[in-house]
Amino acid sequence: MLLKASTLLDRLQLFRNVEIASISDCISRCTFREMKKGEQLLSPEEDNNNVYLMISGRMVVYLDLDEVTPLTLVEPGECVGEMSIIEGKNPSAYVIASEVSQIMEIPQAVLWEMINTSHQVTRNMLHIMSLRVRFSNVVIADSLGTQKEFMRHATIDALTGLHNRRWMDSMFEQEFIHARREKMSLSLMMLDIDYFKTYNDEYGHINGDRVLSAVADTLRCGLRPNDMIARFGGEEFAIMLPETSLDAALNLANSLREKVEQATVKNDKGGLLPRVTISIGVSAIGEANRENEDSLIELIAASDEALYRAKKDGRNCVSE
Repeated sequence: MLLKASTLLDRLQLFRNVEIASISDCISRCTFREMKKGEQLLSPEEDNNNVYLMISGRMVVYLDLDEVTPLTLVEPGECVGEMSIIEGKNPSAYVIASEVSQIMEIPQAVLWEMINTSHQVTRNMLHIMSLRVRFSNVVIADSLGTQKEFMRHATIDALTGLHNRRWMDSMFEQEFIHARREKMSLSLMMLDIDYFKTYNDEYGHINGDRVLSAVADTLRCGLRPNDMIARFGGEEFAIMLPETSLDAALNLANSLREKVEQATVKNDKGGLLPRVTISIGVSAIGEANRENEDSLIELIAASDEALYRAKKDGRNCVSE
């Protein structure tokens, strides 16, 4: 059964900080539907007259169906199709459901009505478009050389399925700038798996990879659609939490820590591997004690320092 719109709208990028009552008539003319795994949503060979908001699941984007590695992923909270509507052209890439996914379908006429009705919808659309322009498939498709160069630097970590450091550097920076400009709170977690080198040495790198993947899945499932997660490197992960205060981030961090501690991982024979724990450092902007963090680098450094304190305090804990 499809999820109800009333519980989802505030999670979607397009409706961030929007007074939903002002566009309720528009919402009523939108459609919610479920995509099967492997079902194609957009194609360069077909016209597109809708914007699609991801409710749940995941979609992959390919410039060519013969490609093995996707160009990027579409995660819950994100949208696709807006560029082809604005430009009046067919989509520049193939968008395919990589798992069962739920989407909200907004017809072109309804989208323009939302934009005309709500200034905040307009601002959100501009923000979405500014991100899309930077990573646009259209820009990449301008030359074959640019396509191949981009594909060599894929933004997805092959082992965990999370975004990688290259994606993080760009997207976290965009979200940080947005939060600063709009004077919104923003939190950042840096975390890693406790004693992971020892775990690898004792149980082998193959089992270590299984643990890394399991931790990544557990973290991803514990986050909201608008939250952003990336593999920072090795056994370390970074999570950016838009519009989230330090207190709220600390609560979420403890929830994630408990979920990882309870997660089970099986070896190649089906037996259970020893469980692992994580340590988490949290920092935030928009807090009285964080006003000096004027750059993403400073915010990451503050979270790293907090992570060091968590390890010093015995690991399997959260520090700020």
